[in-house]
Amino acid sequence: MKKLILNLDEATYERLLKHCQGDENALQEYVARILKSQTPEAEGSTPPEPSAEELEAYLKKGSSGTRSYGIKGQGW
Repeated sequence: MKKLILNLDEATYERLLKHCQGDENALQEYVARILKSQTPEAEGSTPPEPSAEELEAYLKKGSSGTRSYGIKGQGW
């Protein structure tokens, strides 16, 4: 297991410690659970499918008739 040191402001630390009823070990486990649940899944997993509205917005945001080929100089 790897170790991670976090720098928290005093108010955040106190709030977390109070949530864990003053138990430092419980605080460490709580923060580890939160980080694990909020980070992307392991490599090889598929990302969530975007909604139809997100796809529609993505397609509409580009200018009509433009030829954007990525990095400058990589067009044909």
